[in-house]
Amino acid sequence: MPSSGGSRRVRVERGIYRQENGRYAVCVMVERRPRFRTIDAGSLSEARVQRELLQSLACVGELPVSPRLTFAEVAARWLAEFEARVAAGERRDRTFDLHRSQLHRHLLPRLGRRRLGLITADDVVALTRELQADGLSPWTVKRILGALSCVFTFALRRGYIAAHPFHRLERDERPHPLRSEQRVLTRTELARLFAACPRRYRVLLVTGAYTGMRLSEVLGLSWDDIDFAAGVIHVRHQLARGRRGVPPHRIPPKTRASVREIPLLLQLAAVLRQHKSGSRFARGSDYVFATSNGTAFLHHNVSKRVLRRAATGAGLDRDGRRLRFHDLRHTFASHLIIDIRLDVVQVSRILGHARTSMTLDTYTHLFEEARHGADVRAELAKSDFANLLGPTLEPRLQIRAQLRSTRSAHLKRLPSVAAKRNRWPLHGSSERRCAT
Repeated sequence: MPSSGGSRRVRVERGIYRQENGRYAVCVMVERRPRFRTIDAGSLSEARVQRELLQSLACVGELPVSPRLTFAEVAARWLAEFEARVAAGERRDRTFDLHRSQLHRHLLPRLGRRRLGLITADDVVALTRELQADGLSPWTVKRILGALSCVFTFALRRGYIAAHPFHRLERDERPHPLRSEQRVLTRTELARLFAACPRRYRVLLVTGAYTGMRLSEVLGLSWDDIDFAAGVIHVRHQLARGRRGVPPHRIPPKTRASVREIPLLLQLAAVLRQHKSGSRFARGSDYVFATSNGTAFLHHNVSKRVLRRAATGAGLDRDGRRLRFHDLRHTFASHLIIDIRLDVVQVSRILGHARTSMTLDTYTHLFEEARHGADVRAELAKSDFANLLGPTLEPRLQIRAQLRSTRSAHLKRLPSVAAKRNRWPLHGSSERRCAT
């Protein structure tokens, strides 16, 4: 049967053909019309499997529109568009770096040469199991599949494919990692952490623990952002990680809600004033936490060197879980909820959450703990048990005191037991003594 371009196909069996270049082609029927697709099959049995797959896709209207595009080609187009959005300020550098790393380390080696339109939901499930077998954490697997899903969403939007394979996944076929337990440091643990941290970096950790700011927000602070007179820290920037020769620099926060004002504790203000007086970079636009050259500290150095060494020295790593900078944020949030008893709207505003539902999802247990404690105190205050400590207790105590005084006076008038024994000796005892 002749094909487009003047080349010829030789029929091998029904619906499967061999082309002049040795590759297989299959024919599927779409609305009673034949559609030919060149496939990557090394044997006739593989060609049969792929033809059945294409025919099943054609029956449900999901035959690939651009069948020859490989996953690597589409992923490169998606990544280039994503990078352009980063340059326009629409997406974050960090997100781009993560997606690129996930593609090159995990997805392209496994799916790069595959035809995009032939990757099915079963392939996604097989990939998930393979990543889990490699020992990757559930959250890492979920992020890798998130990047894969973004590529398919891009391809579907551009018309490269007719269906998204993730839409056919069952619920139990998707990863559902459990939320890790919130780590809240006690006062003793905080003191140990600060004591174990070198003096040069101690103020940085103190600022994170007593403002609840994200690490990128702390590193992006300038002296203009700290209003000592008003007692407020203005969160206006965050520090973007450097990449491809571009040094770290300030960028707008991740969401509109992240632009906020945080109350500045008097004690923290005193610490920051002292830090400013000892710094060579104290102009308004200078970084609050600057290197000897005036540049910003790097995320990696703070997380891996400063916090890691301080936490190890303080003995705060437990149960195989290391202390993170974000745990300082959780510690500050617990103080707002448990100690000060702020409501969810106030806590969400100070932490810079985009939605109050995010605050509730993250700190539900803390709000419940604070509410439970308040309810218990209120109910106890209304009980008869608590009323015993009220005004009704005073006359009862007076009566009991009078009874005790009367009893003691009466006992004083009575002769002692020893005197009675000496005055009226027991005959039985005398006889026993005589008998001895």
